[in-house]
Amino acid sequence: MKTKTVFLILFAVVLGGLTTSCDSQAKRQRQARALYERGVQLRAERLSEEATECFLEALALVDDVETHGRASLPLRANIKDNLGAMYNKHQLFEEALTMHRAAIADFKQIHDSVGMMTAWRNCGRVTKSLGLFAQTKAYYDSAFHVATLLMDTVMVNDLYLEIGRDYYMEIGNYPKAIECVQHAMNGGLDGNDLDIANMTLGILYYYINKNDVAKVYLEKALRSERAGIKMSVYQTLYGIALNEKNIKMAMKYEERFLEYMKLVEKENNNENILRIRAEYELKAQKSEMETLHRTKSFKLYLIIAVTLSVALVILLIVRKRISDNKIEMERFKSQVERDQNRIHELVSDMENLIRTNDELRRDHQTLSQKELLMTNKIMSRNKVFATAQGLSEHVTADSLNFNLSDDDWADFISLTDLVYDGFSQRLLSLYQKLGKWDVRICCLSKNGFSNQVISILLDTQTDSYYKRKTRIKQMKMNLVDDNRTFEEIVAAV
Repeated sequence: MKTKTVFLILFAVVLGGLTTSCDSQAKRQRQARALYERGVQLRAERLSEEATECFLEALALVDDVETHGRASLPLRANIKDNLGAMYNKHQLFEEALTMHRAAIADFKQIHDSVGMMTAWRNCGRVTKSLGLFAQTKAYYDSAFHVATLLMDTVMVNDLYLEIGRDYYMEIGNYPKAIECVQHAMNGGLDGNDLDIANMTLGILYYYINKNDVAKVYLEKALRSERAGIKMSVYQTLYGIALNEKNIKMAMKYEERFLEYMKLVEKENNNENILRIRAEYELKAQKSEMETLHRTKSFKLYLIIAVTLSVALVILLIVRKRISDNKIEMERFKSQVERDQNRIHELVSDMENLIRTNDELRRDHQTLSQKELLMTNKIMSRNKVFATAQGLSEHVTADSLNFNLSDDDWADFISLTDLVYDGFSQRLLSLYQKLGKWDVRICCLSKNGFSNQVISILLDTQTDSYYKRKTRIKQMKMNLVDDNRTFEEIVAAV
């Protein structure tokens, strides 16, 4: 009877533990599902940072399949695929590719063809950003094969558009790119996808010197409400007008291009501007508080020192008054006078030090201004620097009509080395994979020219220049995990 009672107690304990474990597991699954759905909603609202946090928290709750079972695989796969898309948006391409590949592995385990198709397409987008075009084609082909089998016409059209734009246009096969984009349009694109298709066809026909056809598609693309599409359209129309020697229209398109370029920059910076401003204000407040604290501490120490000195003098006076010795009294007075003179000397020395410090600060500011003027005077002799400086001040048709030779670039790099103490040699000693144009880009950045000016000097699209900087940092400088911007890295060399 006693043994049976013990057995029942143990059974009840084990059963309670299993029930609690199941409840806890089910609770974690519900929490993960809620976080995932919240992340999807935030992603739709273009709040990428908040969405990323939700996906990361959800993934932490379901990442252990052995604990949660295969039932968690669908949710985990979708979380990883969405998290990869967020990483890609923030240009964390290697991390994005890792997440998408992990999502494919999970989708394969549960035989989810739709999930694999979407993840393969996302892998294609990331490898395109990394410049791995052979892998891009393979991933898009895999997604296209599944979409065809599923007769998913919407996905087929999207993939035709992306293959044409992200693969064939990038490798220079413009006829094949046009064929793919036309397939997508014939399949029934609408909305933003249709605007992108019209813009892409306009650019492709411009590349093959069919300007009349290009202008038809570019005019259709101008119906878009997205500033980035309009900026690219006006940039292409500007190139067509220059080819046709229509300077008046070129200037008009140039003005519209610059207008939308500013809007694009504003949109790109809008997500981080509040955070940057808050960090700046916090640093300013911290610096101000530290300065105020040092000032108060100095005053406090000075008051204590003066108080102790006065107390010492009073003590000496009291002691001397007790004494009837006139000689000691005279000595005391003499000592007091010497102390007072010493204090006056110290005060005078302190005032002199303050004046000297102010003079040195003014001299340093004057010297810095002279050095800046001297640097500009030296660099302005070079054609590359003068051209870039002109573009920084005002972009006109005349300023865009420049021709820079290899000798001009070599002279520019030599002058940059002269001003910045052998900058290019230090750069190449740190990053041996850098090519000739990579060094030129770094020298332009070292001299403080903006992304827009550099992209114009390189005769490339602004978004293409952003991608090129990313490739230099990640693939040639091997600084994938470095949180600094490209400009901060170059400035530190």
